[in-house]
Amino acid sequence: MRTVRNTVDTGRTVVCTIHQPSIDIFESFDELLLLKQGGQETYMGPLGHHSSNLIGYFEGIEGVSKIKDGYNPATWM
Repeated sequence: MRTVRNTVDTGRTVVCTIHQPSIDIFESFDELLLLKQGGQETYMGPLGHHSSNLIGYFEGIEGVSKIKDGYNPATWM
């Protein structure tokens, strides 16, 4: 992932497809496009520091449980 980050830091756009990343890998990304089955967009935007933007978005949806402290946001989604 260091190579990917170094590439991004040069101003290039990098698109990655990942499945259940560790919290360290997940939080190394700047933005997320989350698709549900059928290709419908569920979330598109910045993750925020410690995934704060993503967590705030999902916790703002009625019926969505709050994330537990220290839990991986990629697993929680």
